[in-house]
Amino acid sequence: MPDQNAGTAYEQLIVDQLIEERSRKSSLEARGVTVITTSGTLATLLFALTAGLTTTGTFKLPGAARLPLLLTLVAFVGAAILGIITNIPLRYQEPTPQGLAKLVDAKYWTGSWTVGQLRVASAQVSCIAAARSANGLKVKLLLGAITFELSAVICLAWAVGVILYHT
Repeated sequence: MPDQNAGTAYEQLIVDQLIEERSRKSSLEARGVTVITTSGTLATLLFALTAGLTTTGTFKLPGAARLPLLLTLVAFVGAAILGIITNIPLRYQEPTPQGLAKLVDAKYWTGSWTVGQLRVASAQVSCIAAARSANGLKVKLLLGAITFELSAVICLAWAVGVILYHT
């Protein structure tokens, strides 16, 4: 085994962190899609319930149920919008094809292992920094979407409670 420097020890940590941030991005986007799906499903159920109740000739929607139903609608729409925005492509920094093409130039390719390792690590750390920044924004959007969705469920329960109380 050739004499190795400290960079060899750091390399796996950096690679692991980059893999983790890429995985985190995928997970956040999948959760955003889940919020969109559940919000859409719950909103559909809400309107099916409302339509079903209001089509009976004897049912009259209590006035006290209008506000919570409106708030439910607004919250479901807010959750869906934030879920969609969570999936908007953000700037994730990756090595460019032009930058990678430079590395196969004999001047760089035949350079020392340590210099090459340092350049790769530097590029990976830049990717990690950009990914953490973009993923941090996705986390905030997703938390907002989940908060809206939770609010919608609470308002829906409120509306159903009012309807049941008044019928």
